[in-house]
Amino acid sequence: MDIFLISFSGMVGSGWLLGVLAGPAYAGPASILTWVVAGVFFIILALVFSELGTLFPYSGSLVRFNEFSHGPVSNFYLGWAYMIGAIATPPVEAAALTGFISSYVPGIYNSSVALLTPLGVIVALALLGLFIIVQYAGVNVFGKSNAVMTWFKMAAIILTIIFVFAFIFHARNFFALSHGFLPYGPSSVFAAMVPAGVIFSYEGFRQGLDYAGETKNPKRSVPLGMISAMLAAMATYIMLQIVFIGAVNWKAAGVPVGDWSGLLSSTWSANPFFYAFHSTDETLLIGFSIFLIIVAVVSSASTLGVYVGSSARSLYGMAKMNYIPAFFGKIHPRFRTPWISLVVTFIIGAMFLLPFPSWYALVGINSSFTVFAYLAAGITNTSLRKTAPEMERPFKTPFLTVMAPLAFVIASMLVYFSGWSTVALLLLIVDGGLPIFLLSRYGRETFHINMRSASLFSAIYWVIFIFIGIIYALSLLPFEEYFALFSATILVTPYLLYRMSGRTASIHIRASIWIVVYSIILGIMSYYGSLGINAIPFPYDYIIMAIMSLTIYFIAINTGYHTDKLKEYQSTGGVTDE
Repeated sequence: MDIFLISFSGMVGSGWLLGVLAGPAYAGPASILTWVVAGVFFIILALVFSELGTLFPYSGSLVRFNEFSHGPVSNFYLGWAYMIGAIATPPVEAAALTGFISSYVPGIYNSSVALLTPLGVIVALALLGLFIIVQYAGVNVFGKSNAVMTWFKMAAIILTIIFVFAFIFHARNFFALSHGFLPYGPSSVFAAMVPAGVIFSYEGFRQGLDYAGETKNPKRSVPLGMISAMLAAMATYIMLQIVFIGAVNWKAAGVPVGDWSGLLSSTWSANPFFYAFHSTDETLLIGFSIFLIIVAVVSSASTLGVYVGSSARSLYGMAKMNYIPAFFGKIHPRFRTPWISLVVTFIIGAMFLLPFPSWYALVGINSSFTVFAYLAAGITNTSLRKTAPEMERPFKTPFLTVMAPLAFVIASMLVYFSGWSTVALLLLIVDGGLPIFLLSRYGRETFHINMRSASLFSAIYWVIFIFIGIIYALSLLPFEEYFALFSATILVTPYLLYRMSGRTASIHIRASIWIVVYSIILGIMSYYGSLGINAIPFPYDYIIMAIMSLTIYFIAINTGYHTDKLKEYQSTGGVTDE
């Protein structure tokens, strides 16, 4: 039950209040199918991850799985992406919280562009800073209230569904409008997954993995808790999406009938269900809309409080694992909290919030980074079945030979659905983060280099990457020249590190080369595909990307090896260095 509640609460956050509007804005009534298809995708990912979660049942293991099969370099890229996604979550919730209170605090949300105003950004940063200070002082206000908040949220959801069906449901919104059920074509069912926050919502299933080490019977609790939570979240979102589509009052929203995309630039975008109820003349429904504001604020504040703490602790954990410099792991002498990590969490959060001041803009960024880390599920499982078949697996993923490559392709496609503008940012940050690993103790030991060499290499690498980033941001070169420069940089880096290590790190570099190749393929396809300049239209780009992903999967599983970390884990009987 604890795993179920943690996973379900992680999935049903601000998405049920905002994603229900964003879905139709990108896919119309067919957004119902978006929730269904994405839910099936995540059930497959959860099944594959369940084997790893029971094989290595300790807290926060999701960012460590790939280290057991592909070593520290491959795992750093995936863990770094996941950590950036985690740190990008607090600004998402801060933006959502600011949008919710805008219903009664004018001047902080611009509905015509679905963005926070400059004043709204200041409010969101202040909220983020407030929770940073609370965590800094070691006061976990919301951490132990998860179960209460989950049931409170469920009560609000159930009442919302009942009230919509009973009072304001318009069945004609599904098929009777001019463009029907699929106003933006079949590709929109998939293209809506990232920008509509569908992926962002379902990502919460990972909370069950994060707490796997604290269950008495992980063999039963982890897969049962996560899969049941996935099914419950799917049912919840499908019902909520149906009732919201039925609740849309075009005149009240100030949007032409059938203009689903126009909802994003309406007043409803700040708090969809609130305005759906508040736009009626029914006293009961207007009163309930005010109750929904309270639910939204309390729910988002709770999630913001939890994720500020968990994001900072992700940084702290990476430092304690020696994946990033020890500086990030400093503990405050009085409050005993990871204060450096908290400060960095605020700085990085602000860096995301300032250029993307909206829940709708931030969920795509967050999702792409987090899902990039999910690439580990399929390749790690298959590689470990080869390198350590003797290990006891409390839960075995059924039909792994099919499920593992399918999980990899699904994770890859979810990243691809982010579109070129997001993928470009993802590649710059993920591949540009390598020097952080080199400057850590673990990185220097991996490549057998001293701090001086690591510092010099990192400085040169970052100068080049900053130059590449400026070229991209200002569009100083055509894509072909820009991406050729990017590709050449990430291709030559493994060779240079191989030479710097005295050719002793070849096994680690070989096991990580799949990420380099994948990054180049992902960038090219994202730019030329239907979510870029559309030189390769739907569905051909999807088919090509899926085939290329499958090719990368087979490269990756054949470069895995019996890592030092796996040997250590086996020799200690499963006792880790944490």
